[in-house]
Amino acid sequence: MSSEENRPQALWWVAAIATVGTLVADLVVERGANSGLRIAGMILLFLAPLFFVPPFFLLMKHGRIEAGQSYSCTTKVVDRGVYGVVRHPQYVGYALLAIGFAMRTQHIISWALAMLAVAFFYLQALAEERFCVRQLGAEYAAYMKQVPRFNFVGGFIRSLLEKTRRSR
Repeated sequence: MSSEENRPQALWWVAAIATVGTLVADLVVERGANSGLRIAGMILLFLAPLFFVPPFFLLMKHGRIEAGQSYSCTTKVVDRGVYGVVRHPQYVGYALLAIGFAMRTQHIISWALAMLAVAFFYLQALAEERFCVRQLGAEYAAYMKQVPRFNFVGGFIRSLLEKTRRSR
């Protein structure tokens, strides 16, 4: 994307604040009694950075960013690495954080904030997809048909099957 102008942002801020709220709740409320949920939450917290860290580097390296622009201002669709698994890896990672913290605390406030975060990351992703289609056209539309929006399990399986087919 050649410019940050008209890039949707408001929904992201609501989701980010809700995600931070789940972190704060994790620090101040008692842990929930269900140890299985706490362990599952820790697994999600461990997985989350695998989704939200790599995009910074992948977009800078492969996105053909114009001089002086942010890492998110790509002029080419990036479909490798985690972007070959899901279209919005950062939002998947942030959603995993919010859900992971909610699973650790098992508190109604944490769950409400996590669901708010997930909903707003989803709405932000929809808005960004419209933006990306306007900016990148048919290349992004084709990418949307190949790579799932958030389903990282399905995306990972699809990616493995595709690599297996190519290696034959």
